[in-house]
Amino acid sequence: MMNIYDKAHELAKAIRESEEYKALVDAGKVLSTNETSKKMVQEFLIKQVQLEYAGAMGGQPDKAKVEELNKLAEVIKGNKMAVDYLQAYRKWQTCAGDVLKIIQESMAEGMSILDK
Repeated sequence: MMNIYDKAHELAKAIRESEEYKALVDAGKVLSTNETSKKMVQEFLIKQVQLEYAGAMGGQPDKAKVEELNKLAEVIKGNKMAVDYLQAYRKWQTCAGDVLKIIQESMAEGMSILDK
């Protein structure tokens, strides 16, 4: 009989061993050696999330914030550490999103009777 908790621990181990996760951790270690680059990436990700949240809430993107994000993106393009981290971050986000979708879909099947 399969133990769901054992499988969850196997999944956690597989995540830690995945190339995407290892690349993110490695890029994060390199990024953390330069406080300026690290703060730049943090600021970029925060601004990006704020714009995405505003869009999800049905609001129009603040043109000034979009311009700030674009200017920051231009500065980041010249910073290899920041670029490498953001590329690893995006790859990891895609992978993690796919895994979450698979899990959510299987969990939703058991609750589908409530939709009827």
